[in-house]
Parts: sequence; structure tokens; C-alpha cells
Amino acid sequence: MKVRIIGAGAVGAVVGWKLYKHADLAFIVDEERKERYSGGLAVNGEVIDFRFLTPSEADTADLLIFAVKNFSLEDAADEASPFVGENTVILSLLNGIEAEEKLSERFGAEKVLYGFITDLSSVHDGTETTCFSGGGNIVFSEKDNTRSARVEEIAALFDEAGQRYTIPENIMHEKWWKFMLNTCFNTLSAILIADYAAISSNSDFIRAVRLEAREVQTVAKKEGVIITQDDIEEMIRRVTALQDHGKTSMLQDVLSHRETENRYFAGAVSRLGKKHSVETPISDFLSILLEAKRRVLSV
Repeated sequence: MKVRIIGAGAVGAVVGWKLYKHADLAFIVDEERKERYSGGLAVNGEVIDFRFLTPSEADTADLLIFAVKNFSLEDAADEASPFVGENTVILSLLNGIEAEEKLSERFGAEKVLYGFITDLSSVHDGTETTCFSGGGNIVFSEKDNTRSARVEEIAALFDEAGQRYTIPENIMHEKWWKFMLNTCFNTLSAILIADYAAISSNSDFIRAVRLEAREVQTVAKKEGVIITQDDIEEMIRRVTALQDHGKTSMLQDVLSHRETENRYFAGAVSRLGKKHSVETPISDFLSILLEAKRRVLSV
């Protein structure tokens, strides 16, 4: 299978690390990144001589994986567009709940699978990525949850490569569950500068998580998705099980003085609250507080 990945950070590099021996794999990059990555990318100390293709060198992908941040999606879609053919399948691993709709508008809904990655604890710095969790778990499906031939083909590739995956019964529920996780844990960890080890031992952190989770639960219901209390407890269990010194992606962005996905997490809860005339004071406050934190650290 001809797999092309756009995004070579904490997510893309780890997925590429899993797949490169089992697929015709290359990363889509611009000219500057191609030069920067010419010595290869290191994952857990192993330097891998990945292939890098610019839009001018495009071929047609069988599977195109988006592994960028939400604020980079539009530019990434421009760069990836020459790689999209009539039968290309597009899989987004972006956080949040909006990427697939945007990709469907750009490339056609018939090309787009719904997905995300979870259980991934990794730290990215320059051309080096350290993964503490042995790779993540890719959750993906057709939007209507049918077990299509292309879903089966991708599952077979993941089986061969040892890439963990789940094909859920209800992909929209699972995406909202991950959105809740990102909104609660990424945002709070970035504000408090807490890695997974610090999170797992902090009962007050978990109290704050539950408060924010209730707001996500409320707006999800307005959007037609039911998040249960069991879903909230499972989210907490999964994250607190990561007791290493890995960091959430948003914490890494704050510490590196990079733009964050704040407006796609707590900011999105606030926007949906306004859409449905639901008050979201905790999300409003966390969104503002994170921006204040980012500015303090950048001084």
C-alpha cells in the first residue's frame, strides 16, 4: 500500500516508525523540511531514513494520513492535494471534532475516514521523537460505522505492522470521548505544567478534570452524542495509567513557545455552548487562562 503521511511530529513520526517496513511510505514535506530532515528522523534513538516528497514530486497515495495540528490543516491540505487521486483514502489523526468535516469539504466526503490516535505518550523535539508507550492506538472507521473493504485493507496493514488499532461501533462517540480527553487533560496539563507522572498522583487535578468533563458532556448531548459518567471515568483511568514523564502535546507546545490547539479544545466547547445557548464558564476560563499562561512563559 502506498502510504503518505503529512506531519512528522510526535504523532506522524511514531506512525511512520510503525509502518515504514510494511508499506511504500513517505512523508509529505515542503522544500525547507526536506532539507532539514535529510539526515533522517530519530524515533526512540533509532535514526530512520524515511523518504520525503515535496508537492512537486507528488505521486498518488492509496492512504493519506494527516498528522498535523488543527491550525496547520489548511496549509497541509494544500501541500497534500497533489497526492490525492480518485481512489485515495484520507485518514485524519487530528485532535478535536472538526478536521474530517473540513477535509470532506476540500476533497470529498467519500474519500474521508473518521479517526484519531489515543494511548500515545511521546515527546518530539526537532528531528527526534521519544515514544514512551510503544506507539499509539489508531481508532478509525467509516462515518456510518460500516466495515468497508477499505477499512479492512487498512486494518490488515496495521496488523502486519504491529500498529495497534480499534474499529469502534460508534466512531462519533469515540471522537467526542477523545475530544473530552484532550479538552480536559491537555488544557489543564499545559496550564499546570504537569507531565503524566504528575497528573496520575494529583487528586485535585482529577477533580478539575471532572468539572470540565461535565461541560463537554453537556455540549455533546446538544450535538446528539451521549457521553456517560462511565465514559468520563474510563477517560480518567486511561490517562492516569500513563505514569511516565511523557507530556501532552499541548504542554509540549507551551514549553516550546509554539501555538497551541486551545481554540480547538476548550475554545470549541465555548463556541458550541454559545451555539446551543449553554453556559460554559469553566471552558471559558480555562481557554483564557491557557493563553495567559502561554504569554507569561514567552516573556
